[in-house]
Amino acid sequence: IAHYLQSGDMYGQSVKDIRPEHLTHEVWDYIFLQGSYPKDCAIPEATLQKMRAEFEFWYPFDLRVSGKDLIQNHLMFSLYNHTAMWPKGDKNPISFRCNGHLLLNSEKMSKSTGNFKTLSEAIAEYSADAMRWALADAGDGMDDANFETTTANAAILRLTKELAWMEEMLGPASGLRDGPPSTTFDRVCENEINIAVYRAKEAYDKLLFREALKAAGYDLANARDAYRFACGPEGMNKQLVLRYIEVSTVLLSPITPHISDHIWSNLLKKQGNVITAGWPAAAEPDFVMQRAAQYIEDIIPSMRKLIAKVEAPPKKKKGAAAVETPTPKVTHGQVWVSKKFVGWQEAVLLTLQGTYDAASNSFAPDTAAAVLEAVRAAGAAEGANEKQLKQLAMPFAKYKMDEALKGGAQVLDVKLPFDEAQLLQDNLPYLLRSLNLDDLSVGDAADAGAAGQAKAAGINLSGACPGQPVILFSTAARSS
Repeated sequence: IAHYLQSGDMYGQSVKDIRPEHLTHEVWDYIFLQGSYPKDCAIPEATLQKMRAEFEFWYPFDLRVSGKDLIQNHLMFSLYNHTAMWPKGDKNPISFRCNGHLLLNSEKMSKSTGNFKTLSEAIAEYSADAMRWALADAGDGMDDANFETTTANAAILRLTKELAWMEEMLGPASGLRDGPPSTTFDRVCENEINIAVYRAKEAYDKLLFREALKAAGYDLANARDAYRFACGPEGMNKQLVLRYIEVSTVLLSPITPHISDHIWSNLLKKQGNVITAGWPAAAEPDFVMQRAAQYIEDIIPSMRKLIAKVEAPPKKKKGAAAVETPTPKVTHGQVWVSKKFVGWQEAVLLTLQGTYDAASNSFAPDTAAAVLEAVRAAGAAEGANEKQLKQLAMPFAKYKMDEALKGGAQVLDVKLPFDEAQLLQDNLPYLLRSLNLDDLSVGDAADAGAAGQAKAAGINLSGACPGQPVILFSTAARSS
């Protein structure tokens, strides 16, 4: 209602129609408390009605953002004052968002020590968007946020490289594949875009800007890079790349509005401003597909480590003469998967499912005792004493509990939510190209002939479990 009192002058330096003495208690009761129009009021009732309508439209206010040092005074008394004015509570603030103080490179800002930077200095040094990126990355919640100059400098490079890539993809020599998205990698990438839309909105709605930046800036870009590599010589899908550019531009616009608007208007040739473009439409995220895709991305570096170990030349014995031997080259691989956890491991997982509370993301205090009792009941450790029982079961239980605290209840399932063997088969070309192999076969560790085949190769298949297959690589000698 201030613009009525100040006749449009935001600084209130002139007094026109409404004077201070006109604002009696009865006038405020009319505006704030649905009171009657005051007798002998110098302000026309039509004006007071407009002021009341403005107040009713904007109240209760949705959000007040403030520092954590004001919780016990300003914010507390804000609640007191609203309760005193409107005892029913219908005008109380809907939410407060409190934040900590800002550190600069993990140290308190201080002019006396020289560890100090103003907004104007930061904009001049890093640009507005790179500074905003670093501020968003500095932290959420009431912990002190940490503005890292290395993050701001990295943001400059990241945004510049992203812009150059987009210009290349939108150019005539992009090398993109025409037609609708059709491959497995296309579907995975499209799903990652949907997940970014979902998670970024969830984070923005909670004012968690670091989480929003993670979803829209880091995770989505990483998914794009994985998609680009997975497509190989066939190239990325043109429609999907265009959707990625449009969605990432909108998702990052609250954090990097200037470069986002440049992309929106000058590269994508869209009408209007990016900040009024509206939130991107997206299909329901498929988190099982994401988990399956992450399985492939995780197993590749694990296999590379095994290959490097197999190809490593034997260590020279001390004092022995150097002997020239052919360098081994891994050419073939064999993977044995397990469809489900069995025996005492299954008993552990079923017990953990019962003691895990998803709401608090925690396990019941008696979980360890319940696990040991379940393993004992499963008969897997018959005759074992308490110490032996703990040595058998607790490392696995602790590992799965830590996984659940990070990934939720899904990691406690006795089976994977996808067909592990089929997933590996579907991704064979990608795996062969990534690992530089001639052949990679996939088998079931529970098959009748698998145990004998593995035993002949000196492999024990009892260690295979869902998500952690047993892998054997074979080599062909090559001259060094």
